[in-house]
Amino acid sequence: DGLTGLYNRIYFEQQMERINGEGILPVSVIMGDVNGLKLLNDVYGHKEGDNLLKAVANILNEKCSEKDIIARWGGDEFTVILPDTTNIEAEEICKNVKSACEKCSFEPIILSIGLGVSTKTSSLVNLYEVLKDAEDRMYTHKLVEGKSLRSTIISSLQKTLFEKSCETEEHANR
Repeated sequence: DGLTGLYNRIYFEQQMERINGEGILPVSVIMGDVNGLKLLNDVYGHKEGDNLLKAVANILNEKCSEKDIIARWGGDEFTVILPDTTNIEAEEICKNVKSACEKCSFEPIILSIGLGVSTKTSSLVNLYEVLKDAEDRMYTHKLVEGKSLRSTIISSLQKTLFEKSCETEEHANR
């Protein structure tokens, strides 16, 4: 991927086919979707949005191992294949990624990503089914976390706009 330096979707899909064919078990898949990218792009421009994507890519690189295949799936979505990784281990990686996002000093919003994980433990299951399951779990998490997270992002943006503008706070709130 030209922006993040991660693998792109085409390479990722090739690796899914390879791993599927080799019968590596267990293999976990993480699907992630960056929260607030559209809002950040709309308010601060695409350069800030690009910086957000790069920050997430760096965290994924830090929290995953060299054997893991990390890719930008498209737009604000990332995927990770974790060969020889159980579901418990993959869930721990997700916790570490979320924790690193919370600790990251990205401005002007709080860095956050919705994550879903699923694990292939049988050679009878296709890795694409595991990817779909991870995606479904990610969207479920985003629905549960969505309202409070959106409110936090909007509050953060309002605060920054008010600090950088000569407009009144009432105007910023409107």
